Amino acid sequence: MIVTVVAQMVVYGLRPLLSYEALVLDASPAGLGLLTASFSVLSLAAAIPLGRAVDRWGERPFLVGGPAVMTAVSLSLLTPQWITSLVVLSALLGLGHMGTSVGVQTLIARTEDGALRERRISIFTIVNSAGQMLAPAAAGLLAGDIASAHAATSFSGSRAFAAASVIAVVGLVSGAGLGRFPRSRGGREAGRAARPQGGFLAVMRVRSMPNALLASFTVLSSIDLLSAYLPAYGAARGLSVRTIGLLLAVQGAASLLARVGMLRLIRLLTRRRLLSLSMGLSAAGLAVLPLVGRLPGLCLLMVVIGFGLGLGQPITLGWVAGHAPDGLKGTAMSVRLSGNRLGQTLVPMAVGALAGSAGLAAAFVSPAVLLATAGFFVFRSRLRE
Repeated sequence: MIVTVVAQMVVYGLRPLLSYEALVLDASPAGLGLLTASFSVLSLAAAIPLGRAVDRWGERPFLVGGPAVMTAVSLSLLTPQWITSLVVLSALLGLGHMGTSVGVQTLIARTEDGALRERRISIFTIVNSAGQMLAPAAAGLLAGDIASAHAATSFSGSRAFAAASVIAVVGLVSGAGLGRFPRSRGGREAGRAARPQGGFLAVMRVRSMPNALLASFTVLSSIDLLSAYLPAYGAARGLSVRTIGLLLAVQGAASLLARVGMLRLIRLLTRRRLLSLSMGLSAAGLAVLPLVGRLPGLCLLMVVIGFGLGLGQPITLGWVAGHAPDGLKGTAMSVRLSGNRLGQTLVPMAVGALAGSAGLAAAFVSPAVLLATAGFFVFRSRLRE
């Protein structure tokens, strides 16, 4: 969990600062787009090979290698940069985060006791949420007050980059020490395990696995779309930046609360019903959002949307972990993560084009339709409870 929170804080703290660093270098909008896309492209290409490597060599090398790459990126940012070097460092940051994520999630997935695995997944996703919420605020405090794009010309992220380096080293030390514990499944033990043949195809042939992957990337891309288009919606309705920040904080808090109570809800409703219900709930909230303009109503909707979207990732993680073959847990985790990254790349592009022609409301209605459709397939799936 230390490695997990380190990875989240480094990535979610550095990515916004990379954009400001690029603005200092007079980056064009196209350059900023390239910088943003570079984070996903390299890790998307490497995801499946990383999963196969985890199945072969165990998790520990990746719980050391991932934080090591993030440490190197953080330290490199303390030196003078160019646009090209920022793009390369962003790609390496994404690769280090992917390797760390595959290692941590495979370690959890290999927990033999199902109830213990569910508890670990719940703790893992709560820690993820906490890291994502804390990192941007901490990075902003260290980087200073940046009130507008014009202030970015005097931006200096050296303190934030130094702090990220220190935090990444903590993750590196924690990952290296994991092998000392007898319950670790990393190292050669995992490499000696019998591995089914087929890799990606073997994972996709597992019953209901495509539905789990569909649900996972639909939920994650919906979260990204909400974060991207809520500021535009707020500007159109005359809402301040502080108000939009409050609404996103309400959504994050609702997601965190949902993950805290997830295990009890699964025991009450079963995983399949809870996931389909949560996706339908968030779909309804997103569909109604363009019709609401007052702050109390928006806050209520963000609670509904945040609660529904907060359950998607931990439930699908447990779904994939429980159904993947024993020798292909790492491959299954990497398939899930690569599907998420692919969805984060393609879905916003398609919805952005639709919103440009059909209006801003399409940016919320489109993910609502995707969530409702994926939720229907989840409800009809033959999920082993």
